[in-house]
Amino acid sequence: MRSIVVNALALVPAVLASGNTCPFNYPAELNTTESHQIFTIASNSPVTNNRAIQLRKNSYLQGGFFAGIDATSPVLLGNFRGGGFYSEACNDVNQPYDLGPTGYLSERDEINGTHRYNVGFTNATIWPGKVERSWYLLGGSSDGTYELYHEEPLEVVNGSLLCTADIDLDSGPWYQLFYNTCMEVPHEFPGCEYVGVTTTVAATIYNGKCDIAGLVAS
Repeated sequence: MRSIVVNALALVPAVLASGNTCPFNYPAELNTTESHQIFTIASNSPVTNNRAIQLRKNSYLQGGFFAGIDATSPVLLGNFRGGGFYSEACNDVNQPYDLGPTGYLSERDEINGTHRYNVGFTNATIWPGKVERSWYLLGGSSDGTYELYHEEPLEVVNGSLLCTADIDLDSGPWYQLFYNTCMEVPHEFPGCEYVGVTTTVAATIYNGKCDIAGLVAS
């Protein structure tokens, strides 16, 4: 069962998703797509609002990445298959392909019943050992806008945090993306803001019909 609370994440330089190709036909929830999404922060801060999430190299895990916002890291391009969150890149003719790392959560800390998790990407054949298949997109607005969520029991409050990073500062300051869960009211972490993560899912057109995650509409 899933809770629906404010939540808030491949490597390319520009947005590839097309807009409003199939209005009114988007399903409420997706865990598989054929489009390729860039993810942006929905924040009350003008510094971070509408900024694309990036993959920052994780200096503590070979081949791993943190999700966040900084000055130089490549933008996260992602796709979903069966609840797995796959990072992608583009070849020399701008065709996306799986980059290798997939999305996962690892617990950073727990304060007053609120668990805070690093949002990261790594090759699942190395660590954490398998593709984590608990991600999904929720919303289905007429322009294909969705929010990113992670599956949790119904009674668990869950969401995303964007925090001023306190690790790996050799390349300069940056913002780290976290995921959190709690049973009631989330703890307020210093230097952090609860945010949403949104993306646009582009429809695929076959013979005049829209195909969105295998759901076809005229």
